Amino acid sequence: MKLKMFGLGLAVLLLSGTALGTTISAGVSGKGAVNDSTVIAGEPFSVDIYFANDSIQRAFTLGFKLTSDNIKQVVHVADSGKGLSTKGDIKGHNGWQDKSIWDFNGLFVVETNWDGALPDTIGFGGVCIKQAYNPHEKQKCISLELVVPTEGTLVVDSSFWPPSGIWVFAGDDQSARSPKWQGPYKFKVVAKGAVPATKPADAPKEGKK
Repeated sequence: MKLKMFGLGLAVLLLSGTALGTTISAGVSGKGAVNDSTVIAGEPFSVDIYFANDSIQRAFTLGFKLTSDNIKQVVHVADSGKGLSTKGDIKGHNGWQDKSIWDFNGLFVVETNWDGALPDTIGFGGVCIKQAYNPHEKQKCISLELVVPTEGTLVVDSSFWPPSGIWVFAGDDQSARSPKWQGPYKFKVVAKGAVPATKPADAPKEGKK
């Protein structure tokens, strides 16, 4: 029922909205993040999704996929009660963690194929009823908490999410447009001690929590 209500509310808004300039990018952080393109096998880290928005938005849907040619399994770090997914591994930031922005049931998370067996797919959506998603500079809005047990290369890219889902933002005009995605992103997963323990430099500003 919740999924149907979300889909109905989003469909109504998408018929009367447009996105003028939402740009989405990704990075890594946390204990297992060595630098902007490298993480440590067996250590927890976060795939951080950054948004930059230059117009008022009222609704959105988008999704991401994790793939690899040489890694078969990832671990979703369970954090019951502190995340937006059933496992707690999906976190919201800068107003995406509650109903501060997406006040129609908050950030909607679709976990149909989010089981750790690659390829993994995760979907997101949100609708504003009384609030609005206002313009802001680049900041972290969503994070995916992971552990990759084995060495290899992990790819993060845009994706439709099952059973349906599109990449679109809706605002105050008469159409809807897809946001700009700066991926795909490839992260090398290395054994502990294989590279210097330097953290990602010049991380984008995250704004207020």
